[in-house]
Amino acid sequence: MKILMIPCGIGIGHTSRCIALAQELQKRGAEVVFASYGSGYKMLKTQGKYKTAKLPDIKFYGDDGGFNIKHTAKKSVDMPFTFLKSIYQESKIIKKFKPDIIVADAHYSVPITAKILGIPCILVTNELALNFSNLYLEEKTVQYLENGLKKFITDVVKKCDVVLIPDIEKSIEVPSKLRETTIFTGPFLKQNINEIMDKNKLRTKMEFKDDDRIVLVTVGGSDFGKRLLRCVYEASEKIECDKLIMITGPQIDSNFIPTSDKIIKKEFLENIMEWMKLSDLIISLAGHTTTMEIASLGIPSIIVPIENHSEQLKNASTIESYGISYVRQINQINSYSLADDINRILEDQDLMKKIEIIKKEFLKYIGTQKAADIIFKIAE
Repeated sequence: MKILMIPCGIGIGHTSRCIALAQELQKRGAEVVFASYGSGYKMLKTQGKYKTAKLPDIKFYGDDGGFNIKHTAKKSVDMPFTFLKSIYQESKIIKKFKPDIIVADAHYSVPITAKILGIPCILVTNELALNFSNLYLEEKTVQYLENGLKKFITDVVKKCDVVLIPDIEKSIEVPSKLRETTIFTGPFLKQNINEIMDKNKLRTKMEFKDDDRIVLVTVGGSDFGKRLLRCVYEASEKIECDKLIMITGPQIDSNFIPTSDKIIKKEFLENIMEWMKLSDLIISLAGHTTTMEIASLGIPSIIVPIENHSEQLKNASTIESYGISYVRQINQINSYSLADDINRILEDQDLMKKIEIIKKEFLKYIGTQKAADIIFKIAE
């Protein structure tokens, strides 16, 4: 079976979870190729494990640490042209590869292209009900934009054979028109939680001590993470830990942070879930894939959503409701408050009791296996 995967290339979360799904599909004998753009494309090309075609770039704009929907809209006046270019490029890739089925992750031109060419299409997404207008209550233009996008997304999604939500049941709002074709699969994780070594064995493998206090910082693949990285570095001397591991994506330049015996810098890691599991605390933006990994592994965390990014704000609110994370706004933290939060969590034993409850809930799901079952069934 031939499967074409087309993830959204903004950041690396969409691509990361698609790779997790691709690994499961390959185990079952499928041939998988990718098409993407931006950070997602760079990540795939750097890894070099999959044939990957380039699609036209789509960009988000904002200030340091924040997303600006109005500025993005103004800078995206050529979006209709980019959208058509993407459909044209997708159709060329589809005709060349001749897939039995296409899996698109939050890339909304693909269902249209697939429908035109008569190819089954599955959409992966963790967001079906946009709500960014509540961040701009006085801006009528933004409300009109949101209403238009909601109708567009609903119309596009209806062209798909099925919609897969890589999350636990009832984690997001599903519009009534889409409920019959929407399935909650559970998170797409690169590694089965039950098959990862225990914490001490991982520490031995990675050459850490069993009693080291380890804080891991992961900021994804977009420039929005730079401000958080800088804040953690400024707080590093006040953080009561032995090792501070900073993981960046392909588009972040972390040269302003020097390495030391305490600070360890890494670029994107394929086995990032192992690095997460050996850590005592994780600091991260609020990307959906990362929050799913944190909840599934049961690691205390500090989550800092991108400012004015409605999806990240929703992800942060969800994981905060589990009681295993502190959520902090990027414009409200400084080196002192951040270090204080970290040091407090490292001593919080009650947090671990809540974590065990959440881990049990997530262990009910093996998202990649359920998704692969559905993909094969539809393709056949």
